[in-house]
Amino acid sequence: MRFLFVGLGLLLSACASARADAPLSAIEVVYHADTMYYTLEDGGPARLVGADNRRDFDFQVSHEEFRRIAELLVPLEATGLPCANPPSYATAGYMIFRRGAGETRVPMYVSCPGDQRPNEGNTELVWQLMNTWGRERYVAPTMPEPNTIGVQYMYWGNTTGSWSVSRSGQGSATHDGQTQTFAVSAEAFEQMREIFRPYESRYFECNRVVADGPYGYVIWSSQEGGEDQRTGFDAGCISGDANDLFKRLDRAEALVESLKPAAQ
Repeated sequence: MRFLFVGLGLLLSACASARADAPLSAIEVVYHADTMYYTLEDGGPARLVGADNRRDFDFQVSHEEFRRIAELLVPLEATGLPCANPPSYATAGYMIFRRGAGETRVPMYVSCPGDQRPNEGNTELVWQLMNTWGRERYVAPTMPEPNTIGVQYMYWGNTTGSWSVSRSGQGSATHDGQTQTFAVSAEAFEQMREIFRPYESRYFECNRVVADGPYGYVIWSSQEGGEDQRTGFDAGCISGDANDLFKRLDRAEALVESLKPAAQ
């Protein structure tokens, strides 16, 4: 019997060693279950949840990109990011490292005041990388043919103005509480669609650096009262895409102004 236990112990030790020596195949890092996490496989699919409140990012990572992430996180594989005295507001997450048929799960506290934790900043670097790749490679679902295109201007949560044009030939513009209606030809509607077409079925990110400015949305709808896509813009944005969108907003405003006299 003693030889049986010794043999079994050697077998289990060999299996554990094999798992430890197996190449890393996947990583999962969970901050909050279902609401903030990411997963990635070596040269395969990746998923980022929690970076944007309107969408999740599903994309692909290369073998080289996976190795880049692994180099940052593997130093945490043995211990994770524990916290000796977690603050009351802290929520424990976890990290999973998959090797062969086995996996290692370790705790992760994002915040642990007073503790010196080596490689703590690595998790932030990985989140930034995953966030960048996810946004760059995100492919939005194909949007249905719009029947209405509109713009809504906001400031501190309040609508300051809006307008919309419809494929059915109706348009309206509201400013300072006054609403004006006007006719929209089929040609004018197509002109409006062409102005904003580059932003259909596409993720748009506003690189905002100036706060407390006016902002708003371009809205495409295929059904009355519904939204198929809402693309935000903000006066504090400085990204190249934002500059392009602002120019298109100016063209759209000019088109709306040219249509208004037809209703008078």
